[in-house]
Amino acid sequence: MKKNHYKNHYKVLTFVLILLISFSCRKKGCTDPMALNYNEKANYNDGTCEYESFSKFDLSIKTYHLFNSNSFYLDSSYFDDFGNKIKFSRAAFYLGNPSFKNINGTIDTSTSDYVLINPNDSIYSLSSLNNIDFNSLNLRIGVDSITNHTDPGNKPNNNSLSYQTPSMHWQMGIDSLNWSYLFIVIEGQVDIDGNNNFDPGENFVFHIGGDGFSRLINDIPFNLSNDSTFISIDVNWESIINNIDLSVDNFTHTMDNIPLATDISNNSIDLISEHL
Repeated sequence: MKKNHYKNHYKVLTFVLILLISFSCRKKGCTDPMALNYNEKANYNDGTCEYESFSKFDLSIKTYHLFNSNSFYLDSSYFDDFGNKIKFSRAAFYLGNPSFKNINGTIDTSTSDYVLINPNDSIYSLSSLNNIDFNSLNLRIGVDSITNHTDPGNKPNNNSLSYQTPSMHWQMGIDSLNWSYLFIVIEGQVDIDGNNNFDPGENFVFHIGGDGFSRLINDIPFNLSNDSTFISIDVNWESIINNIDLSVDNFTHTMDNIPLATDISNNSIDLISEHL
């Protein structure tokens, strides 16, 4: 009995020794070659990377526009989930307010930068960063409740939040609390009567804006390096109308059809995803 006790004790000690050896081989340090304290011998990034204060990395977003698995274009015909033939004439949404997460999953940097996504463009300059030691980020579709009530006239002309043509802003009265950006704009035609034609009056218009209608998309993975400072994402426009019968539910300016506006806002969570 005593012999078995020692034997079991020996096995436990051996197991602990193996674990210690295993962890000792895992050298911690900064694994980012762009950092000042890069350690080429480190094989585990412990989040201690340091960067020159004047180093800036311009981060861009590269978009791939889709309708399901097919390429998406304005003025092309598609079908909604209920078999209605549809065609988009306008599609745009604000994307931004990025929060960058480090390898430990904590938010390291946040900005109030925004871009205006549309199918006619594919590259957007988003933010300038002091380092690139991030591996995921959160993005907002729409505009945060503070920026939402700022004056577009005070923004530089090349800023996505300045006045746009066509308009991406509601300015009702002189009180900025009554103002709002249009977070999502979708317009087009829908074959309501099923005759395979887009007849006059067969339109859909979705203008979504106002505090409470923006949506956060969390933990979008990405990897940056000195060779590639852009994030690649898929924009699947089909998802914005997911489970919406456009022959019936085809108009909202948000407050005049809150249930439909809410459905579109909720659908926007699936609008973007990592491009693989």
